[in-house]
Amino acid sequence: MKETSLVDRFAALSVRTGLSLGVLHSSRAADFNLMLAVAARSFVAGRSYTESEVNDILQIWLAQEGSILAVDHVELRRWLVDCHVLARDDYGRAYALDTPAPEIAALFRALSGVDLAAVAAAARARDAEARQERKRKWAEAAQGVDPGARGG
Repeated sequence: MKETSLVDRFAALSVRTGLSLGVLHSSRAADFNLMLAVAARSFVAGRSYTESEVNDILQIWLAQEGSILAVDHVELRRWLVDCHVLARDDYGRAYALDTPAPEIAALFRALSGVDLAAVAAAARARDAEARQERKRKWAEAAQGVDPGARGG
């Protein structure tokens, strides 16, 4: 998938809410992989993280780019470890970026340098404007106002 179509897909997902990683994993593997790759971008290669640091990073990510997901940071951390995006030591005390499946790794590389927080914010702003416009038109139609008769 080309970078522009990846960014477009992420933008389209960014306006959604309540998505389950489990459902994405079983029914929309490409979107599941995309979300894990985007989450992985929160971590720096070659750096070791404590579990507390990973939790803090994932909580911030879930409040921003990852707000479309209906998961908590613990579930997301487990998915990242299970899919080899993050490696965890035997004691669960140290985490680092790992070698994920090739499709996740390719998405991670393709999205490097893209400000996905800005992409998500812009997509959400466009969606809010479109919703407001639809609401305005509906209200005018309900009142019997001709939408074409509005002055500017």
